[in-house]
Amino acid sequence: MKHSLLFTLFTAPLVASPYKVEDIKFPADIPPEVGAIDFAPDGTLFAVLRRGDVMRAKPAADPANWEWELFATGFHNGCGIDAVSRDKVRVTQMADFTEATDTDNDGTADQYRIFAAGWGLSGNYHETNTIAEDGKGGYYIAIGTASHNGPTAEHTLGEYSKFGRRGRNFASVKWRGCTLHCDSEGNLTPFCFGFRMHNGIHQDSSGNLWCGDNQGDWRATTPLYYLEKGNFYGHPSALVWDENWPGDKDPLHTYREDLDAYNKHRTWPSVQIPHKEMNRSAGEPYEIPGDFPHFPGQMLLPDNNSKRITRIMLEKVNGKFQGACTHFLNGGGLRSGNHRIRFSPDHQQIYVGQTVRGWGKEAEGLQRITPSGEEPFDITAFNITPRGFRLTFNRELATALTEKDLKFKSFTYQSKWTYGSPQENKADNEIKSLKPLDTKTTEVTLAGFKPGRVYQLDLGKLKSKDGAEIQNRLFYYTANQLP
Repeated sequence: MKHSLLFTLFTAPLVASPYKVEDIKFPADIPPEVGAIDFAPDGTLFAVLRRGDVMRAKPAADPANWEWELFATGFHNGCGIDAVSRDKVRVTQMADFTEATDTDNDGTADQYRIFAAGWGLSGNYHETNTIAEDGKGGYYIAIGTASHNGPTAEHTLGEYSKFGRRGRNFASVKWRGCTLHCDSEGNLTPFCFGFRMHNGIHQDSSGNLWCGDNQGDWRATTPLYYLEKGNFYGHPSALVWDENWPGDKDPLHTYREDLDAYNKHRTWPSVQIPHKEMNRSAGEPYEIPGDFPHFPGQMLLPDNNSKRITRIMLEKVNGKFQGACTHFLNGGGLRSGNHRIRFSPDHQQIYVGQTVRGWGKEAEGLQRITPSGEEPFDITAFNITPRGFRLTFNRELATALTEKDLKFKSFTYQSKWTYGSPQENKADNEIKSLKPLDTKTTEVTLAGFKPGRVYQLDLGKLKSKDGAEIQNRLFYYTANQLP
């Protein structure tokens, strides 16, 4: 019975779903396990499939009538793609970053060359990677760790570390669990360290670099990280590839025995996203363009393990990013397996690439999301104040908010060697005062308000002045700092 209720919580459609979700069909003989997608400058959509093929098509209005072409093939689990042009793509596969080019204009790539290489490969299925453009002709590359659930090969590619081989998720070969920078000539350098499986990386329009990660060992819940050069993001295995870490020191043993030192060293997530309620397995974060009709400038984070996409509202507090999360879409025709996002060239539609990679029921392919109505009634800005929060809705409220409309509670997470973490140090936060600033904005003062906690807001069945019910009742704000 408990399992049934939990399943309903994860998959039930939202109160209102002003989005049309369409299934884009691949040819019947193509396994539609989408590793990555990208638009070329001319509007051609490329999809690299995990079985090795790169397909391309010009988007058609009819989702069942796309004219797919095989552009390139032979890739080993490609999970990152840059469509440089209609005739050239670069794909990160397990062992390297390869460029495929159609040099004779016959529609099929005939030249393959390694654009960049240098990270290690142990033969473990979990060692995938993906990319984000750096805006200067280069890339950031997310290099995942290996898993104890799969074997490794007798012979490995690249340097080997005995300390890196230990743990549930391990980094036995070079640069596993790291983010690399790749310049326009293909030269690689470590950028930052400490990831488990950051299955997606994105540079936003302001040049900020973001990634998620998957809950697991040293990951209490699903995080969203703001990436900065040289920082450590919490999974110790990767530290063996940081030149500043002592070569004779075992990072797993060190931090298992000293969590205080671990917490001082690691960079905390900008947003901690509840694993069960919001996002079980983070895919690729992606900024909503300024001319998309709903929630422009905010961020989407697809869930690889559920039928959901998370919406994230970020702000800077004392110079550091933090913010709130809720659902963008929850059910409504969306499959699970969501891990790659691109907006159409005109920024009016969202394309989602999907593969579950063996976890759970099959959910593979490509879907298109189109807004089919006005922006749903929801919180559009969730800002922290010294004593609580300022909530801004996108429609006028039916009546001024009262204490009966809002319920706040808070809790903490502690990442450590165990698999995930429950919510700890739970507390109810009484509302001390409500101050309406206008018909859409209210400031809330909370009792026991302090930093270092995740605050949950439950809005129940709040309604707008025009009678619409709130799209999302649950929101979570990560209050790393108070202004």
